[in-house]
Amino acid sequence: MAETFLDGITVVELGRREAVGKCGAMLAELGANVVLVESAQDIQSRRLKWHDRAQTAAGKASVLFDGDSSPDGRVLRRLLESAHIVITSSDVDQDVWAESLESFNPHGIRCDITAFGSSGPLRGHAYPDALLQAFSGGMWVTGASGGAPTLSKCRYIDSAAAAWAASALLASLRVNRLAGIGQEVEIALFDCAIAMNTTFLSQYFSGIEAGRIGNRHVSMSPWNAYKAKNGWVVLCTGSNDQWRRVCAIIGKEPLATDSRYDTPQKRVTRWQEVDQVVEAWTLGQTVEHCIEALNGQLLPCGPVYAIEALLGDPSLRQRGILLDAVDPVTSSPVRIAGPAFRGTRTAGRPRLDIPAPGAARTAGAPADLQSAAPFSAGQSASPDLDSGPPLRGLRVIEIGNYTTAPLCARQLGALGADVVKLEPPTGDPARQLPPLRHDQGVFFSIGNSDKRAVQLDLKTAEGLARFRRLLAEADVFVENLRPGALSQLDLSPEQLHELNPRLVYCSITGFGIASPYAKRSAMDTTIQAMSGVMDLTRSADGAMPNKVGISIADVMGGLYGLTAILAALDYRDRQGKGQWIDLSMQDIAATLTQDSWNRPVPDCLMVECGDGHVVLDTDYENARSLFPDATLRNGVAACGLTRQALAEAAQSRGFYCAPVNSITEAMHSGQARDRNLVVDAVEGDRRWELLACPARLSRTPAAVRRAIGPLGSDTAEVLKEWLGTMECPS
Repeated sequence: MAETFLDGITVVELGRREAVGKCGAMLAELGANVVLVESAQDIQSRRLKWHDRAQTAAGKASVLFDGDSSPDGRVLRRLLESAHIVITSSDVDQDVWAESLESFNPHGIRCDITAFGSSGPLRGHAYPDALLQAFSGGMWVTGASGGAPTLSKCRYIDSAAAAWAASALLASLRVNRLAGIGQEVEIALFDCAIAMNTTFLSQYFSGIEAGRIGNRHVSMSPWNAYKAKNGWVVLCTGSNDQWRRVCAIIGKEPLATDSRYDTPQKRVTRWQEVDQVVEAWTLGQTVEHCIEALNGQLLPCGPVYAIEALLGDPSLRQRGILLDAVDPVTSSPVRIAGPAFRGTRTAGRPRLDIPAPGAARTAGAPADLQSAAPFSAGQSASPDLDSGPPLRGLRVIEIGNYTTAPLCARQLGALGADVVKLEPPTGDPARQLPPLRHDQGVFFSIGNSDKRAVQLDLKTAEGLARFRRLLAEADVFVENLRPGALSQLDLSPEQLHELNPRLVYCSITGFGIASPYAKRSAMDTTIQAMSGVMDLTRSADGAMPNKVGISIADVMGGLYGLTAILAALDYRDRQGKGQWIDLSMQDIAATLTQDSWNRPVPDCLMVECGDGHVVLDTDYENARSLFPDATLRNGVAACGLTRQALAEAAQSRGFYCAPVNSITEAMHSGQARDRNLVVDAVEGDRRWELLACPARLSRTPAAVRRAIGPLGSDTAEVLKEWLGTMECPS
């Protein structure tokens, strides 16, 4: 049985935010000893406290806390004295833990996860996930074109913040082990939400107001969710060859060469006609028949899983993502999210044990914890880490297209690693994805900051030989190529280990290598469909499943890759051994929906005002006192108030609410400005706006320093530094 990634690390989880619980769960899966401190009293709003305690507490020890002066207070103080990490949510808990936190070891790491961080006009405002979807612009770009903005019951901002927090804690832990430095980490959900908006920020930086396009793609067609006899099917295609295969399947071969549809741009322009043709076929078929036919022609597709259907998915079951457990509070069966982290030496730990509240005390665990030796930080073996970025000195190679691997490597670069983006002569396709500036895609530039651009042709013996030599010098290699692509170059995981036994190699694919779906094509939209995310992002009337506008499956794949790599580096620092990590985007996206596996997530109310939309963190019946004359149609309330007037009325009655901001409104907000979320960078004579790293470390800060250059612009420099050669491939 594989070891866990983290060994001997103690985490005390104090915060009551969903993001805190999810961060603690990730660290518990990675092998840390996580102690969940629960209160005998409900000190939080139901909207900010964990929705599903079983999911939150699984795999952790539970200690009850009734006040600093009680025996529980002494237990907590002893825990904090010996802990490596403590996680809080100060905007929710305020001063509840203030006295106890005075006992926290000064060499340890404290992470505070809040809605808006410690600066800006909204600091201290305890917004939940739904309101942050509204305020950050994420809700504005979710939903059908011409329809209302759409709320997702998938709490994806909480999940993203948890992953950023876990990665920041692991980076801080590395510094702690090597240089004996303790520090504070700050994660703001708003910062994370903005950082996920890369696709739409590329439009914003180009003077374009992003809008809603439903489940379509701006530059490819047919690409949508289509109604079938017994559900919905997602089809994601764009090339002319794929269009020909679609036409053959649906019995419309002449349309493949029809002058109205014979180029991608023509099909996008006539997307409604194209979708009508495709849906005329799907309406006559079952979902199962559609998937079989489309998969048979290697076309990216998938069913839109309702949550109930998701729980029977063969790949998720095989990979251990869907676990059955018993809730000790209710004695009822529950489903728990299994570990998405899979390495050849270390693996995520299944969190099957759910503790009863305070069970650690009745089991005698607090006595054991009280006798634990106080935490001792590492010695200053690496004094150069005392103030520099936490990954200084590490070398990273990335081969990635579009979002997933590039996002992972970008954050490694912001944390101080020397990141080389390796591209073929044609480059990452995202380089030419519009809008363009300086003949380079704005989306590509945002997504590839803090990297050096190296061009190698791996189809040539010379290019492949140089690649192998670079790999031998690297600490980390991350890619999102199709499964088996590197094995065809004699670079299987086993061969990479022989080449460089200390290499941490992470592959991120749609369904994972060890999956019955391993050979299927996957896009962000198909993964959202097959993970339950689209089912939780239905239109307000419940009729239409929608993808989250943000490419959340891609984003979370990159963030889990970042966390897994940092955990594997921690293991390598202790054991001297690298490994291969197999991550599945479907596994990861499915964990986003776990809050709905055992009971429904509470409703929020969308209100159409005279000047836009507002989201109230309550349902229609509870909110009727705010607007007795409002009408409710298709799940959206309509009233004559302005957004500001409704917000003032809601706040005076104790309701949480937020305006549904456009991307422009979110970026022009005082909160975005004061948090300095946009970084200006110059590469040569080219100016770019880039995104700051959401993880804020007090002693060894992350920083976005440079924009990526043209294709191959850093090849000679990297070959000289890494390999000692002045030669540059032609």
